[in-house]
Amino acid sequence: MDAAIAAAGSLANSSGTVASLAAEFHVEWSLIAAQFLNFTVVALLLYRFAIGPLLRTMDERSATIRTGLANAEEASKKLAASDEQCAAKRLEASGVAKEIVDAAKLAADALLAEQRKQVALELSALRKKEAERISRERDSALRDAAKGLSRDAAALAVKIFEECVDDATAAKFSSAAVKAIGSANG
Repeated sequence: MDAAIAAAGSLANSSGTVASLAAEFHVEWSLIAAQFLNFTVVALLLYRFAIGPLLRTMDERSATIRTGLANAEEASKKLAASDEQCAAKRLEASGVAKEIVDAAKLAADALLAEQRKQVALELSALRKKEAERISRERDSALRDAAKGLSRDAAALAVKIFEECVDDATAAKFSSAAVKAIGSANG
């Protein structure tokens, strides 16, 4: 209890101390009240014309940012869906392209087989034609060689008979040889 009394006495002394300090520092309560009122008016005006619009602008920007983020997220989802569709289309296109390439290979193989067949037919016809031409040339060369050989043989026979046989017999054989060659070439 002594402590309570001491505290009450100290409080009484302190209120007297506050009054004495206020008097010593020339504190006027009416000026403090006017300053408080001025501060309150300035704070309200600042809130009304500066802080309020600033907070509204910040709220609008926050809302715009939230909307932008939501739109960006939605666009990201749409992009992912579009990428999936694009991948599916690519896969489908590669399948179609593979079918086209396979069909082109089959067509090319068929065309190649047809061309080979055509070339084989043309080559066969060319071989036959050349074989006939070679046969004709061989036959012509053999006839020419036979004619030349016949002439040479007749000439040789004539020379031999002229040397070995008298002139009358040689003339007889010569004319017989000319007739034989003429009928052989004939």
